Amino acid sequence: MQSSKHYGFAGALALLCGVAQAASEPAPALAARLADFDGWAAQRMATQRLPGVTVGFSQGDVEWVKGYGYADLENRVPATARSSYRLASVTKPMTAVAILQLVEQGKVDLDAPVQTYVPYFPVKPFPVTVRQLLGHLGGIDAYRNSQVEQHFKEHKDTRQSIAVFEQFDLIAEPGTRFRYTSYGYNLLGAVIEGASGESYGGYMRRHVWGPLGMDATVLDDPDAVIAHRVRGYRLAGKELKNSEFVDISSRFSAGGTRASVPDMLAFGRGVHAGKILSAASVAAMVQPMATRAGRLTHYGMGWEIFPTGGRYAIAHSGQQPETVTYLYSFPSRKLTIAVAANLERVNPEAFVQRLFEVVTGEPWQLKTYIADAGAQRAYQVAQGLFEEGRAHAERTHEPYADAAATRLAFTQINGQALAPDATVARPFIEAARHPAGGRVFLAAGASMAEALRQSGIDLDTYSRGGALAFARDYVLLSRSKAAGTLPRFDPAFEQAIVALAASWDRTSAIAWPAAPAPASASIAAIDRQLRAAFHGQRAYPDFVPELQELAQASAGRGEAESALAASRLAVELYPLSDRAHALQGLTLLGAGKREPALAALRLALARDPLGAASPAALNLEAYRLKGSGAVAQGMAVLQAAASLHPRDANLQDSLAEFYVEQGLRPQAVAAYRQALQLDPRYPGAVGARAAIIRLGGETKALAP
Repeated sequence: MQSSKHYGFAGALALLCGVAQAASEPAPALAARLADFDGWAAQRMATQRLPGVTVGFSQGDVEWVKGYGYADLENRVPATARSSYRLASVTKPMTAVAILQLVEQGKVDLDAPVQTYVPYFPVKPFPVTVRQLLGHLGGIDAYRNSQVEQHFKEHKDTRQSIAVFEQFDLIAEPGTRFRYTSYGYNLLGAVIEGASGESYGGYMRRHVWGPLGMDATVLDDPDAVIAHRVRGYRLAGKELKNSEFVDISSRFSAGGTRASVPDMLAFGRGVHAGKILSAASVAAMVQPMATRAGRLTHYGMGWEIFPTGGRYAIAHSGQQPETVTYLYSFPSRKLTIAVAANLERVNPEAFVQRLFEVVTGEPWQLKTYIADAGAQRAYQVAQGLFEEGRAHAERTHEPYADAAATRLAFTQINGQALAPDATVARPFIEAARHPAGGRVFLAAGASMAEALRQSGIDLDTYSRGGALAFARDYVLLSRSKAAGTLPRFDPAFEQAIVALAASWDRTSAIAWPAAPAPASASIAAIDRQLRAAFHGQRAYPDFVPELQELAQASAGRGEAESALAASRLAVELYPLSDRAHALQGLTLLGAGKREPALAALRLALARDPLGAASPAALNLEAYRLKGSGAVAQGMAVLQAAASLHPRDANLQDSLAEFYVEQGLRPQAVAAYRQALQLDPRYPGAVGARAAIIRLGGETKALAP
């Protein structure tokens, strides 16, 4: 089949009009949908204050890439398909591919200590293997003094880059803790050099980038003339500023590259096509690793791996000064989507999601709210079975478990996940995806998917029906078979699923209303439409994310009352949702109403202790606010989070970082000390001790 490529750019932020740069147009139906994508992109860029973004997809022999906005605001240089962005951590899967090539050549042993190939790296109390480094399980720490380590101005070679962290103690025995770290991938770059006898950049050009036609991919160098180099920006409050100059050579094999979106697509396409790795190596690379305690990390060798809407997907994001990037690949569909933008600390995933929907006609992720408290656990089980089972079926036609193991999984789900006692059910459901929990959702879900496929059902139909349709159809199928033919679920679960699926059939097509401006009128219109549509239903679409965007946009415009109205509506429509209560709490916090905010966040915690009001979620929100320029609001979120989670060391560490950036040294020292008192061995403990000394705090009693 003849390859069809379309590259274009769109100009001003307010007026995005595509201009073809090369090759033929996509098919007419897809071209029409892509034209609608232009309007969505303009709106999204305005909301996120994005100066420039390039986004594209590759599926089979068809490729489409388009730039929007500006690669350089000052000189009005448009973003195009050829724009060269810093890739940041999207470099990591490329490094992983190079390691696996060397394994295939017999030059690297995945289970050998890293000193086999990097003899100058100091020996640690435990051996650190290449395999562990690939999965961020090697005990290697991340940045300890971010004020220094993330702001290097001088160019560094490999030896100098390793010297930055080589004396750091391990944060844990390798294999016991997942710690995402660029330093571990820098070590892998040194492994490539030691095993191949070539420089990292030379090896990548000869064996990875070159064979895949990635002619625009280079190691970033401020002194080099790099064609179509994009200029980076950051938000300071509501004002766009140029990014701080940071030489990223110290992150060479972890995040030191620069490339175009077509090169990102070529990499994703080349990996799942097996162009530069054997099928066995690709299979190993995309297998999620687990800690020694049997907890999945959802990271393989250089790739994030997690079922997406019941689909098999691999991905990696990137973020650093000047850039954010995302590379998503659906290998079974031969579909790769990539996005790169030149504004720091924004989430570009929405571009991937929207383009996926445009290309496939499928929703990215069905968002279902269960209004019946008694049936919520049944839905959680159905969702776990669907995500794991359908993704496995999309990845392979091979069974996951034998018949005996499958029946055992059903027995365990019936006896524990669906047990009347929630204190038994909750931890079982939380562990059911992991090896420590027997991966029972995968064992049972994969058998369900195969039974449905053999009955003649196209599993792609569940992109719209989702977990409830998947579980309902299996229930009906198993009921229609002779006793013992297919494993059965508990009768109460079956009844709940059938009822929920019937309600979902009635509501799933309801779309987010196209509401008028201003925001106050929008919220009133949304309220009227959705209350009427959802009345009396047990399952209906969850629009909390849309209400969150509405609240955040209103708050960003200084419309506090509209933001609060959006958050109130979220709670009224979705009273059982932890995210709705967390949204209300955060909006109240932004309005300066601390006590009501804490009450709302406590309600969110009661709904789901691991959800939107968890320490990790609130910490992420604080940094999102900080990245958007709302530093004081981010601080307020961290202070509220520390009040809700007084035993969490990482929240205190984050508070200390905020204090440091605001020049509040005594408060920073106190927060670091509190973190160390709570957990002397938390992942940032060594960096905290160094920070206390650097900030002039007393050095005694700082030993672990």
